[in-house]
Amino acid sequence: MKRTYNTWLAGLLLILATMVGCKTANENTEKEVTYKPATNITLGEEFTIYKLPFAYDHSIIYNKTDKKWHLYGIQQPQTKFIHLTADSLTQRGWVKHEPFTYKGREIWAPHIVLHDGVYYMFYTAIGVPREIRLATSKDLFNWEHHSEKPLFAFKNEFTNNMKNKDPMVYRHNDEWIMYYSMMKDAKHWVVGYSTSKDLLSWSDPKICFDENTESPGVESPFVVKRGKYYYMFLSARPWPHGAEEIFISESPYHWEAKDLVKSINPWHAAEVVQDFDGQWYLSRSSGDQTDFRMAPLNWNDIEK
Repeated sequence: MKRTYNTWLAGLLLILATMVGCKTANENTEKEVTYKPATNITLGEEFTIYKLPFAYDHSIIYNKTDKKWHLYGIQQPQTKFIHLTADSLTQRGWVKHEPFTYKGREIWAPHIVLHDGVYYMFYTAIGVPREIRLATSKDLFNWEHHSEKPLFAFKNEFTNNMKNKDPMVYRHNDEWIMYYSMMKDAKHWVVGYSTSKDLLSWSDPKICFDENTESPGVESPFVVKRGKYYYMFLSARPWPHGAEEIFISESPYHWEAKDLVKSINPWHAAEVVQDFDGQWYLSRSSGDQTDFRMAPLNWNDIEK
């Protein structure tokens, strides 16, 4: 009987070890995803998440404390950001809350990131020169400005107003990169960027996308990484209500016009958001319409 029990126990341990080994192998296989360049990006059916007379540049982020998605975006008049929440990313008809304002000034294009339990909202305050400003919050409802000074309001030897606008902040290794639309001189629009270690002190601007154009068709830059590839989304191509265009690069510091992989028209001021089930979505502002919309975004970039 003892020998039979020991044999049974040894067999059970062998089965368990095999199961653990299989699970580990499967987990490793799932993590070892190989991405190819996403040159066949497709969108699913559009749907409206909130309708209002004027909806423009916006930011969407999840708050795991209140278990809600939050959206801040430009509404009319452009002295306030609308604040919406939803229980699910794809909810139709989000709930409206008190707006965000800053001293009654005209403000544009919020972008929000979470770092060490604090939400950082970067946005544009209109003036000469235009200013990139920062407000912080712990709950996405109550915001505080820690300084009267802007993070930056760039000017150079060519112009006193580089018209910095539409900030988007991306984490890359041990630093943060802020992308924004700007003028490199008195005529030509480019996508600029600055870097920071602490989200508070930012470097002088450099250029990551330059077509040497006088058209401001470099609005609302948004960057996503897939494998070793970085995708920059730009809107208003051509300005003011043209397509959303997507460019590919192997560096988060440089893209070229020849690296266009997708043009989506009509679309404007896109945000790229991933839901908890892994599905990606592309949101859009109204452009010349009257709502915030969204559509499933399919990268089609995983090697089979």
